[in-house]
Formats: sequence, C-alpha cells, structure tokens
Amino acid sequence: MLCNHILLMGFEEVTMRQPEQIALLKRLLHLVETRTTCMAETPYRNPVTTYTDPARLQREQRELFHREPLLIGFASELARPGDYKTDDYSGVPILVVRGRDGRLRAFLNVCRHRGAKVVAGCGSARVFSCPYHAWTYDLAGQVTHIPEERCFPDVKAERPSLAPLPLCEKHGLVWVIAMPAADGATSFDVDAWLGAELADELEAYNFAVWPHYETRVLHKKMNWKLAIDTFHEGYHIGALHRKTIAPLFVNAVDFKAFGPHLRMSIARSKIIRLKDKPESEWDAMWNTALVYTMLPNAVLVMNGDHAELWRIFPEENQVDRSVVALSFYIPKPVASDEEKRHWDANVDLTMLFVEQEDFAVGESIQAGFLSGAQSHTVYGQNEPALIHFHRSLHQMMGPSAHSL
Repeated sequence: MLCNHILLMGFEEVTMRQPEQIALLKRLLHLVETRTTCMAETPYRNPVTTYTDPARLQREQRELFHREPLLIGFASELARPGDYKTDDYSGVPILVVRGRDGRLRAFLNVCRHRGAKVVAGCGSARVFSCPYHAWTYDLAGQVTHIPEERCFPDVKAERPSLAPLPLCEKHGLVWVIAMPAADGATSFDVDAWLGAELADELEAYNFAVWPHYETRVLHKKMNWKLAIDTFHEGYHIGALHRKTIAPLFVNAVDFKAFGPHLRMSIARSKIIRLKDKPESEWDAMWNTALVYTMLPNAVLVMNGDHAELWRIFPEENQVDRSVVALSFYIPKPVASDEEKRHWDANVDLTMLFVEQEDFAVGESIQAGFLSGAQSHTVYGQNEPALIHFHRSLHQMMGPSAHSL
C-alpha cells in the first residue's frame, strides 16, 4: 500500500515495485543505523582533461549526443495529435510530434527547401509551415504544399518529407537518436539501451500520466559533466546545503548500477520512522530521494510528490559552457491557486539550492580546472555513483578516454 497522499491523487502505483522498495529501504535503514554509506572498492582518479579538453568534447558530442538515445521528456507532454516540441540542445535541431494516427515521430527540424527551422518552441498544430517560404508539412512530416511548385519540378518526389529520426516512446518516456539511421529506421527499442531491470523499474512509475508543470533553462560556465556530477553523491549535502536541504537528509546513500546507467538513493531524515510501520506501508518515494542517471546526460529525480528531469548538454562547443533544462512533472493537473503556489514554491526552492549552491560550486571547480592547479581529481570510496558514471563514460568513449 502506498501512502494516502498518493492514493488521493488517483494513482495505484507511482514508484518502484514493492519488493525492491522494501529491500532498498532495509539497506538504507542499516546504513543509517550503522552510520555508514555505500562504498566503492577503491577511490578513483579522473583526469582534469575530462572537463577541459576540446578534442574530448568534440568526441563526446559525436559519440554520445549524436549516436546514443537522448531522453527528450515525458510522453504526457505530447499526449494529443498535433502536440509537438522542438529541441536544439544536442546541437541538432529536433522536432517531435504526435501524428493524427496517435504515433509519435521525430524529424530533423530542417525545411527541405533552404534548411530553415520549420517550427520553434512547443505547442499544438494542424500542419507545419516553414516561416521562410511557407513550404508546408503534415503531422507525419510529409510535404503537402510548395508555393509555386511549378518552379520545383520533381522536388516533392525527391524530398517527400522532413528527414526522420529514430524515436522510441516507452515507459511513459520519449527517447530520440539525434542523427538519421543509416538504414532509414524511424524507431528503436530503448530497452536494449536501458537493460531489462531498469526498464521494468521505469515502467512502474506510470510516467505517461504525469502532467508537465514547468521547464526552466540555465546556461552555466562549467563542463556539462560537472553539472551532472553534483547529483551523484550525498557527501556534500551536510556542508554545501546546511542552510537549505541538509536537515531533510542523512548521509546514507545506496547505489545500484544498471549497466552504464545508475540509481542513487539518499535516505531522508524521517526514514527511521519506518521501523515502527509494517513493511506493507513502506514507500521509497517519501523516505528517500531517488536519483536515476540514464547516460549520456539525463538525471531523473523522484522526490516525494513530484519528478524532476534534468537534461544537461554541452553548449557553444565550449568545454566550460553547458545548458541545463529542468522539467518538473507532477502527479495530477493543478486544480487551484493554492496548488499552483505550492508547485511554484517547489520549483523555486529546487532552483535556489541547485543553481545558487551546487552549480555555483561547479563553476568555481571549472575555473580551478582551467587554472592548471592539478592533473586529476579524486573521487572517494563514499562516491560510488560518481565513480560509476565516469567509468561508464570512459568506456563508451573508448581506450583514449582513460582514468588515472
């Protein structure tokens, strides 16, 4: 049984399977009682060039952001025919749209005439008309109208549609590969990327019915991996966040790898109260912060009554620039001014401690890296998620991207 607050929202299950919840919470309770945390086998030394080498950044953009599945968002944002969103963060202009047949499709957001963006932002449309010369496309990406078409003989046959991209809608989430498939494929099964265990865990959350509340975008002076690093250890919470969220958490962290991906679970201070409750009433979402990282760049945080999706990308082809898109998802649509005030305050608080505390330190670290003060950084045994993330990236990048 889940807590009453969730049940009142009309959800039968919005968290991981009950056996996994109980096992996780037992591990965390043990860590809290023994005043320890999940540990890696050894410390890990990561070259500073991981964050400062322009050649590495180019390889990351090519190997990670253009060839691997990128999490675009929750399918609930694109629920109805005509719903669309654009996404340029990978450096590739992407358009995702729900067709009249209910199928979600992805395209390069590039007009087949002169290459202008066909549409900007997000919303709902019946057709897409390029703002440059009004070449028009239907929701399936097909060219339906070319003004003065007589001047373009055979062009519609040569270029009948926007260039398609591979897309997968599954587990209430949407992934896109930012480059066209060599064989022209327009779909793929993301479970081959996630692995069966992580796929099953994501499926349990029923993300397809979580409404999108708000997205905020930040532009930071640090490498994209530094922005992600802040989500991968609880070691800093007591010091950096002592005036904001530190009282809510205990430095007891569980770590689990799903192939290259991971889940980090941080115990909330109130978790000790579970000892007085039957296991049937235990709920992970209300007693932990659950942090899922799906490589290369998506961090999904399950935080009690809401979900945060952090999508982090390199920006301007600069090693010390990143763009961070935070999307808030909530269990039901806002029904009153009181609820809106609640969610506005929730977003504001998240932005306060992440942007003004975590990311401010991240920018100072980037400046320190560029100063040449040290050749590598050291991750302690009490930072296993951080170690796993960078090991996975190094493995994906190949032999030349090695740690010390």
